[in-house]
Amino acid sequence: MTGVTAVLVTPYRQDRLDEGTLEDLAARTEQAGVHVLTSLGNTAEVFQLTPAERTAHLSAVARASASAVLLAGVSGAAASVLAEIETAASLGYSAAMVHEPADPFGDSEGFVRYYAEISRHSALPLVLYVRSDRLDVDGLRRVVAAEAVVGVKFARADLGTLSVLLEGGAAAGCTWVNGAAESRAPQFLALGLTGFTSGVADVRPDLALAVHAALRAGDREALERQVGLLAPVEALRSTGRGKYNVAVLKELLRMHGVEAGPVRPPHCEVTASGREVLQRAVAAWPPPAPA
Repeated sequence: MTGVTAVLVTPYRQDRLDEGTLEDLAARTEQAGVHVLTSLGNTAEVFQLTPAERTAHLSAVARASASAVLLAGVSGAAASVLAEIETAASLGYSAAMVHEPADPFGDSEGFVRYYAEISRHSALPLVLYVRSDRLDVDGLRRVVAAEAVVGVKFARADLGTLSVLLEGGAAAGCTWVNGAAESRAPQFLALGLTGFTSGVADVRPDLALAVHAALRAGDREALERQVGLLAPVEALRSTGRGKYNVAVLKELLRMHGVEAGPVRPPHCEVTASGREVLQRAVAAWPPPAPA
C-alpha cells in the first residue's frame, strides 16, 4: 500500500450493478500498473448497496484481477463485518478495509472495542479507514497495535495527530496511507508517506501513477505539476460535503467513453457548470499512452 490504491466506482445499468463494466474497469486499472484495487470503498457508494450488490461487487473485482493486491471494504455491525471478511477471503482478497462505524453514539473507547472485536476474529489482515476524529491519539495507537492491523487509510484533516503517531513509532507494525487522494500528496510526503488512495485512477490510472512516481522520486516540482493537473477535479469532488465525489468520476468515465450510470442518493449528479469544469480539466491533461 505504499503505491497507488484505486477505489473503484459501482457502475449501474437500469439501476442494477453492471458487473461487466466493473470487471472491465478493474482489469484496465490493474493492467495500467495500479498496485491495489479496492472494492466497496466510499467511491463505490458502498452504503447505498444492498448486501447482494456488495457481494457481487467483491466477486466482479476478484474475477477481473490477475495480479493486483485486492482490498475489500467492510462496514456495519461487527458480526456483519466479520461475515463480509469471510466472503472476501473466500474470493481471494488480500486484506479488508474497515469503514468507521456509522453509529452516532460512542467515543474513542467504544471505537477501540469495536475494532478489537473485529481484529480478534478477522479472517484477513485489516486496514483501518480513519475519517473522523472519534478515535483519539491513544485510541488509534491501541488499535493499530493489534497484530491483525496491517495498514491505516488516514483521511482526517488533522495531520498533526498523524505526525504524533508516526513519531511515536506507530508506523512500525503497519503501513499508513494518504486517504485523501492526490490533492494532499505533498502534505503526506512531508511525513514520509508515498502511498495514497485514488478515484482518478478509475479514469486515468496513468495520471495517478505519475503522481506516485514524483512522490517516490522526491521530485517536488514534478509533484506540483501532476497534482495541479488534477486539482480542479478534486476540488469539485470535495464540494458540498463531497456530494459530487462519485458523480465526478462517473462523468469523467463518460467523457472517456465508459458509461457507469448515475449515482444513488444522497450522492448528487454533476451540474452543467461542473461538467464545464471537468471538460476544461480534461483538455489540459496529456493524452493517455497507447494501450
